[in-house]
Amino acid sequence: MKLDLIFSVNLFSLTSSISIMKMLAEQAEKNILTAIIDADKPNSITEDDFEDEVYDEHGESHPYTRIIYSCGSCVGYDPDEVLFEYKFLITQLTRRSAFLTMFGLFEHRISNCFELMTKLINCNQDIKGKGPIEKTQNLLKSEFGAKNIPDVDHLTVIRNIMIHNDGTAPNYRKILSKTDKKTDAEKRLLKAIKRTPELRVNNFNGLIMDEGFLQYAVSEFDRYTKSLEIVIQTYHKEMTSQDSSSSSEV
Repeated sequence: MKLDLIFSVNLFSLTSSISIMKMLAEQAEKNILTAIIDADKPNSITEDDFEDEVYDEHGESHPYTRIIYSCGSCVGYDPDEVLFEYKFLITQLTRRSAFLTMFGLFEHRISNCFELMTKLINCNQDIKGKGPIEKTQNLLKSEFGAKNIPDVDHLTVIRNIMIHNDGTAPNYRKILSKTDKKTDAEKRLLKAIKRTPELRVNNFNGLIMDEGFLQYAVSEFDRYTKSLEIVIQTYHKEMTSQDSSSSSEV
């Protein structure tokens, strides 16, 4: 087993993904800016007439013409509200898409590193965790003694909310004001949101990604990647040194 080759393949793949994430974050914000500029141009909002009816106090119907405004997929009776909704939607969906792409990239390459780590320590036991990221964190603590590396669990929680709940944190306001004992899932949700800067929750429990969110996510993936690389390479170096010492003694 050529551990050096495996190190170069798996770790390089993980570390190189950070530059891809940075590029993705920058491009996402550029796309948002372009879309907002285009939305502010004349004729970006279209008008259409449609026939409606209103009933008087005698129950008689009176037809009249109404104007409906649209911008992209957003439709309404007030052009300012339609424009605001469009800008908000394009901003949030672009950031959400970029973040989910980043997370998927990170998760896939962490999975390869997890396999490398288990082979390195000859670990045959099942490591607890719901996915490769959580399993890697548990492995770092239990087998590599790296208990001081902060996890990226908050980003996992946010990712799950984006995928499974359309960006809405279930019962967030209710949980926040809850006075009795909170469940582990509730504590995890509150901790994740509190821990993440550039992230807000509106009155409808929707997660709002501010302009710096994507850069923050990249910085967290980068921070974790560098810590992971140091732990793996240090462990490999120590094991190699011990093998060399044993061979010399023989």
